[in-house]
Amino acid sequence: MAKTRNKVFEALEVVPANPRWAWCAQSEFLAVFTLWEDERKDGDIWHLYENDGYLNDQLGAKDLKKVLRNAIAKKIPARGIICYAADVTASPRSIKRIDDHELVKLKIYENSKGIFVKKKGVINCLTQISSIKKEKKRKNGIRDLDFIPVGNHSPDRALSIGFQVQRDQKVRNHVIKQAYGKCEYCGNGSFEMEGGLNYLEAHHIIGLAKKGKDTVDNVIALCPNHHREAHFGINAEELERVFAQKVKERNSLKNAHSFT
Repeated sequence: MAKTRNKVFEALEVVPANPRWAWCAQSEFLAVFTLWEDERKDGDIWHLYENDGYLNDQLGAKDLKKVLRNAIAKKIPARGIICYAADVTASPRSIKRIDDHELVKLKIYENSKGIFVKKKGVINCLTQISSIKKEKKRKNGIRDLDFIPVGNHSPDRALSIGFQVQRDQKVRNHVIKQAYGKCEYCGNGSFEMEGGLNYLEAHHIIGLAKKGKDTVDNVIALCPNHHREAHFGINAEELERVFAQKVKERNSLKNAHSFT
């Protein structure tokens, strides 16, 4: 089912001044403009605001100018929704349909005649929505840095009793040694330790807490970066599959050499 322009605004989390007549909407992450297909000029250019336009005193025109200027000043990414008018001669216009699957990437510029936008490319709506969510998470993380936790000069102490799986240090040492200082996933070394060896970490592909075996066919040598990614990265499950295959190939090669 095709979306309305306001539904696209809502999905992009941009807010129009008034949903009934506003032809643009914005947030701190994005500015979105209505682009009439019949008003597209050569070079994929739209003249959105005319300095001597007879409608400039109307609220919609004032809002449009404000959002355009704000996007320029704050370098906010600009996008356009291609709209088709029910009647191109009507004033005010109403929308017959829109291109709701993609947005137009825009460059905003201004000259003596007004403010223009030029098409730079297109972006899928779902891709844009995903990009906004990532940018919001990034900025929220930065804002968190403004609040420095007080901490506790006399932290509480509590006795913790639990079970810890005993690892065979010989297995760990064997896997690290046969990796010769290189991560078995990316092939790179990490930092050099005293003695000239590169630092690596042993990782159980299927964790011991998940009943994984503490044997060389379930342990891989990783650089610190990929070891952390294996535990906390969004691709942890895929890495587990790749690690298992690499260890299988490693052990097969070793077994082949043992028979030569």
